[in-house]
Amino acid sequence: MLSVIIVAKNEENRIGTCLESVKWADEIIVGDNNSTDKTIKIAKKYTDKIFKFENEDYATFRNKAFEKASGDWVLYIDPDERVTSSLKKEIEELVKLDKYSAYAISRKNIIFGKEIKYGPFWPDWVIRLLKKDDFESWVGRIHEQPKFKGKLGYTKSSFVHLTHRGLDQIVLKSLEWSKIDARLRLEAGHPKMSGLRFLRIFVTEIFNQGIKRGGFFNGTIGIMDSLLQAFSMYITYIRLWELQQKEPMEKIYQEIDKKLIVENFKY
Repeated sequence: MLSVIIVAKNEENRIGTCLESVKWADEIIVGDNNSTDKTIKIAKKYTDKIFKFENEDYATFRNKAFEKASGDWVLYIDPDERVTSSLKKEIEELVKLDKYSAYAISRKNIIFGKEIKYGPFWPDWVIRLLKKDDFESWVGRIHEQPKFKGKLGYTKSSFVHLTHRGLDQIVLKSLEWSKIDARLRLEAGHPKMSGLRFLRIFVTEIFNQGIKRGGFFNGTIGIMDSLLQAFSMYITYIRLWELQQKEPMEKIYQEIDKKLIVENFKY
């Protein structure tokens, strides 16, 4: 028996097709992160196993949803991913063979409307098919990974991943992820940020994304993505700088306002 798990928040534009691509599974579980759009309404057309989880990181979401699964195997899929017909057939065969404890699935990444295969975007393996008896837990507050007992196999077929759907989506995602990433770096005792450190990080990240990972050699989309990836990392370090300050920015600005009022707006 195969259970499919989807963790979603406000995914009304994507979750329908995602669910359509896995409707053949024995069980579909949707873990909803407090959606305020039509995500749940759409999901109800495919399953009645919808559970609400609020204010958790992705690893915790995935673990809680796993507890609801009754299948011998569990397939995780995100709302912006689709199971192709060839991957469907392969998964059906793999769960019968029972050769490995987990499988990594490659992703065909659609970025700004075009499939991209340079650097990190191909084969882009993600471990998503897990044998329930050998699964231990998802770990990591960002870029979470599953822990399991046994050997890892690799599929021949791929997910289709509809990512980087526009500037708003990319920037908003970067802003959310940077909150977690910056907090993790602070807790790990990252050195205090300074002007020179910001410059070094900027140059290093531009090199990593544009040269080392090949973005600058893959046309307009490659260049745009490289700069956006560098921007995303830069946002994380700006948040880290904010966290390293003695007082929150909001408090500092409140004090400025108070002083202006006391001094009759002399400045």
